[in-house]
Amino acid sequence: MVEVLFLGVGAALPMTGQTNSSFLLRTEDACILIDCGPAIMQQLAAVGVSPGEITHVFLTHRHGDHILGYPMLMLWWAISAPPGAQCPTIVAGEITFKTLDLLAAEVFGGHTSELAGHAARVALPDMQPMALQLTPLVKLYTQPMNHAEFAPDLGARFEVSGKVLAFTGDTSPNDNIATLARDADLLVHDSTYSATLNPDYAAGIFGHSTAQISGRSAFASNARHLALVHIDAIYEGKVQTLLQEAQHEFIGRVSIPVAGTLFTF
Repeated sequence: MVEVLFLGVGAALPMTGQTNSSFLLRTEDACILIDCGPAIMQQLAAVGVSPGEITHVFLTHRHGDHILGYPMLMLWWAISAPPGAQCPTIVAGEITFKTLDLLAAEVFGGHTSELAGHAARVALPDMQPMALQLTPLVKLYTQPMNHAEFAPDLGARFEVSGKVLAFTGDTSPNDNIATLARDADLLVHDSTYSATLNPDYAAGIFGHSTAQISGRSAFASNARHLALVHIDAIYEGKVQTLLQEAQHEFIGRVSIPVAGTLFTF
């Protein structure tokens, strides 16, 4: 069985009562945290998951809403983990790792920084595709997305037990999305803006996509299920418009999950 648990779904400045986008992918041999924003400890507690259950952390890019919880996660492992427990393997782009190391050293330092520095890590190239056998059952493919020169984003495709789960992270439209999400059972796509409510944003803006772009990506990749996440707070009370916008482009299943939503495959 494969599960995707949504810990948070908000943009950098989330809607009232929401937190930043973060997800758990659970398989028979792994519990993979995808992005680690500032509220990660509260997000995990809200769904009854201990940091000690996490086997891998995949970070799409170094913007704060995706990594500022990293030193808190490392602090838990430094002072609260049971004796002999295995720290998660950290997987991220080379540029992202520069900021992770800085955070660990500057925020807490000491044993936390030492632990972060010695944790198993996989540094991926930021601007080229990669394939990695993450566990015996989980294969990870990454594709560079189109987000920001300062913070290059790696989209992730996980193939496990015959299922495909794809996560764009933050991105504006680009041809790599269709490759990343080809025949995916679930595509979790940046849908920060609405082309319906903000026509000037239709081509994507500020390194982000609209719900319309997400629908087109799902159609182009032949995905089965599209989840719209990272929706900006300006659309509070208007998310049904984004849902309909994506549905106009994609005839498959379209969802706007909330924190605590669980999809099982």
